[in-house]
Formats: sequence, structure tokens, C-alpha cells
Amino acid sequence: MELTKEWAIREIVEQCLSKGETLERHDYFDMIAPKGVKNLGWSAMTAIEIKPQRIYDTLDRLRWAYDNYGEGLKQVILITNDKPNVIYAESSGLKGRDIKIITVEDLLNQASPFLHTKSEPTEENTKKGKDEDALLAKARSAIKNERISLFLGAGVSASAGVVTWDKLLEQLCIKKKLAKLDGDIDDIVKGRFIVDQYTDDENGLADEFYEDIRKILYAGVRPSSALIRAIAELVNAAQMESIITYNYDDLVERMISPKLCHSVYDKSRPVKGKDIQVYHVHGFIPQTGGCSPIVLGEKEYHKIYQEAYNWGNVEQLHALCRSTCFFIGLSMRDPNLRRLIDISFDGGEKNVVHYAFLRRIEYNVPFTEAIMGDLGIHCIWYEQHEDLPKLIESLL
Repeated sequence: MELTKEWAIREIVEQCLSKGETLERHDYFDMIAPKGVKNLGWSAMTAIEIKPQRIYDTLDRLRWAYDNYGEGLKQVILITNDKPNVIYAESSGLKGRDIKIITVEDLLNQASPFLHTKSEPTEENTKKGKDEDALLAKARSAIKNERISLFLGAGVSASAGVVTWDKLLEQLCIKKKLAKLDGDIDDIVKGRFIVDQYTDDENGLADEFYEDIRKILYAGVRPSSALIRAIAELVNAAQMESIITYNYDDLVERMISPKLCHSVYDKSRPVKGKDIQVYHVHGFIPQTGGCSPIVLGEKEYHKIYQEAYNWGNVEQLHALCRSTCFFIGLSMRDPNLRRLIDISFDGGEKNVVHYAFLRRIEYNVPFTEAIMGDLGIHCIWYEQHEDLPKLIESLL
């Protein structure tokens, strides 16, 4: 498993703390555990550095911090997604320093006994369970009685083996024989750089760009995805207003049935007689046939959200204003999506609410619920990715 956000990794460590143990911010490291983390075997005065995507000078910085901290430091833990053979090959300069490099997978294996362990029922837990049941009943009623729209993010396509955005960029770099881009650079900035490599002043963006993306997108696709099947069942059970997708692929349409739905992209028009319109607001690259322009780089991304009447923005606002929306496979952290939700909610009917499926371990739950609540969104929490399809099916 790969986690790419520092706060998600920090939450895993926090769940492993015993009574009296704390994590504190530090000038040299991401955090320090003054009393250690007994459940992970970390001694007192352990410093923790989290680098999901390690960059070229990470180890140099770590050595400098270790040497300059002082005598009180006992151990440093570096948590990274890099493979052991990569990080260990470069760690010869760590001799004489108690610096331990572990992968996120190592951390999860060690932490698994302490993540969301079941406890004896309490009044607080009972109330929480009742609140969650009431929320699911409310969502179930919305699916049965209201017009529904779905907003689908990268997690949906990833469940079928489609590469994530960062992996897509990495593979495009390989195809163009470019050096791996720095992990600390924003993905849309990386995308802008890669698009430029496929563009020349005379002919514009080369056809090779779309063919390379198509090959990468579908290279590891599995024949079926439990999540996409559950979404198809939801579509069949509900009164669908529309489907908004930020994904380039056509996996959802294929699962639902091309006879029932129509892919809309790049200002193409909905087709009368089709029950469901699937709006690809960031572009469309089907498994066969022609491709539409896509949003991959910074220029295209900024352009669509700066245009008040961009067709994709309009369709998203229509869905948000006209129907109850369910957000699946989205982190809900994209500021542009949140801006559109805020526009639709501000001054509208306050009893109109939407629902977002979110994986509990990746969020500060009370904070997220408060922020989402201000946008008219209820959070439906699940624990593991494999729980999500069953959760959706339970609402039908």
C-alpha cells in the first residue's frame, strides 16, 4: 500500500501511541516522540521524518539534522514509499548514526494491531453508531426518492487498475526519456512540463501524446472492479440526473452499458434517448476511438477554473444545484471542486445536502466533518478500500 500524504502517515503513528506518549512538532524534523512509541519499538527521544516521495537530498538533510540536533536525540525514523533496495543502497553515509529507514508498508504492518481496534461499547460509541445508522438511512432515502448525481474521482478508476495521476506522469517521463521529476513539485506543474515536451510551436500537441496516455492508462486494467460494479448498480437503482467524472477512461460507461449512457466531453452535446449522460470534465480517452483534449498540465487546469462559463463548470453546478450528489473516489480537497460546491450551496436551499464517501484513516474526522458540513456535505466513513463497494450496495 502506498500513502502519499504526510498527514495520513502521521495519523497511523498517532493511533499507535500508548497512554502518556505524544508527538510534538520540531524545527529539524517533522515531529519528535519524547517518550518514544512503545507499540512500534521506538525509544524515547525518537525523531520522525516523513518523506512519501523522497527527493535527491533527503538523506543529506537527515544526516545534517541528526548531527546538529544535540546529544539528547536517541533515534531517527525516516518513513518513505521508496523501495528498500533503493533507500538502503544510498544509506552508507548513515554509519555511526541511529537512523532507521522504513517503508510505509513496513509501518502499516507494524501498526495494524493498533489501527481502529474494537473496544467495549460505551455511551459515546453507541451514540456514534446510531448517528451513522441515521445518516445511512438518510442517504438510502435520497437514493430512493430524489434525483441523484455522481461525482467520480481517481479512486474509482484506480480500483480497476488504471494508473493514478502521479504514476501516469512518471510513465510519460519514461516514454519521453526524461529524468524523474522531483516528488515535492505539484502534479499539475509536472503535467505542464510534460505537455510541453509533446508540443512544438509549429504543429502544437502531437498525436503521440494521447496514444501514449491511452497505452499507459489501460495497460494494467482488470476485467472487473467491485467498486465500479457497485456504482453501476447504484446507477440502475436511482433516478440519475448525471454522472460527473474527472477520469479520462470509459470504464464506468462500459460497466453500465453503452446503450444506456453517453459520454460527453469537450463541449460535445448530450444525446436524447440516452438515460444517463457521463460528463468527462477533464477530458476523455476511451479504450478505442478518438480522444478529446484533456486537463493534465497547469495551463489547462487553471484555464477551466478561471472561465466562469466553462462547460464543465456549468455541468458541475447544474448537478450540484439540481440533485443530491454522491462523491466517490474523491479526496474532497481540490479547492476548485470545493469552490463550485460553495457557490451552489451559498444562498441556496439549506436542506439540500450531498454525501461524500471518505476513508477514515486518511482524515482528521471531526475537522473534516465540520468543514464538509459548512458545504452541505455529509461524510460517510469507511475503513478499508474493499469496504466501499459493500457500503454502496447497502444503500440500495
